[in-house]
Amino acid sequence: MAAACADAPLPDYWDLTIEQLRGLECVACGDRLGPGSVYRGVVTTREGGALLDADVRACPRAAGR
Repeated sequence: MAAACADAPLPDYWDLTIEQLRGLECVACGDRLGPGSVYRGVVTTREGGALLDADVRACPRAAGR
């Protein structure tokens, strides 16, 4: 059984789309997010001397969890 989006491991910063980095799409499945999305944390990377980070979100947990 596949993990719910809210439980899936966070991908690498460079594997995310702009919409995922902005918190508009699920960080796991890429679906558009609406009310009830779940905060998943921060993904970070470095580009030269700059620290790049983004707060990412996921689809809500499955019912009964």
